[in-house]
Amino acid sequence: MFKVTTPQSSEDWQAYYSLRWQVLRAPWGEPRGSEQDDLEQDAEHRFIKNNDGEVLGVARLHFNNHQQAQVRYMAVAEGNRNQHIGSRLLHELEKIAWTQDADELVLFARERALDFYKRHGYELKEKAHLAYDDVQHWKMVKQKPSEPGWFRHPNWTQVLQNTWRESIPISDAMGIKVESYTDWQFTTRADLDANLNLHNTMFAGSIYSLATLTGWGATYLALKEAGLEGNIVLADANIKYLKPLNNDPRGSVELAGCKGKLADLEDSGKASYHVPVNVYDGDVLVAEFEGHFIVKK
Repeated sequence: MFKVTTPQSSEDWQAYYSLRWQVLRAPWGEPRGSEQDDLEQDAEHRFIKNNDGEVLGVARLHFNNHQQAQVRYMAVAEGNRNQHIGSRLLHELEKIAWTQDADELVLFARERALDFYKRHGYELKEKAHLAYDDVQHWKMVKQKPSEPGWFRHPNWTQVLQNTWRESIPISDAMGIKVESYTDWQFTTRADLDANLNLHNTMFAGSIYSLATLTGWGATYLALKEAGLEGNIVLADANIKYLKPLNNDPRGSVELAGCKGKLADLEDSGKASYHVPVNVYDGDVLVAEFEGHFIVKK
């Protein structure tokens, strides 16, 4: 799983700026150093590395004023595109901006990146500057959402939340909420206070329920993506409890890890879907769940 982090070591920073230069400046003959500006010290920097330490993507956020933050220098290595690296970086920068009470995000996108930012909720405002005599930039803006979270299809996740509340009342009592649905991940949260045991940690049954509903939700959204409908039931599951959960219950599904042929639903009226779910206490992994869901017409 790719993880968004902040450059720390001198080697990190060198690799961070090197990729920024290689993608955004070198193709137009610009010298090293042109990939930096006067705001580097005051900005938020994020990057993604693979297991070998190679930097795959970089991005930066700075504040123009108290209300407006700006995304700049988004770059993904040529051989690592179409892996949601840019989406993960953008998601992280948005969380920083909204957490620090920005009302809007602004960026200046190159022509080839317009569709990417539109998919992530940015509105095209106007033609901006022309760089290097041939690279047109466009001003794009995204307003802070009224509800926390980041949703690929807000209508779907709202229906999912309503379905849980109306059809599975215990989910509401447990405070289980959809947190986000992106191109690569589906996440949920639960209210710890509603799920405490006598040790003041999360009850094991509640962890299991959170994982089950998270897997059920991921299956529901996969059906929506495929244009299918069906009744979802949990047929089999295994869970490993790794640590007590003390603070911040979260369920997470990496969508690339889900397996199954939902198209079988059209042919045979039945399909199976395997969903791995991780349960976290904040960022600490506390349980691993493997759910086998059956979908029937």
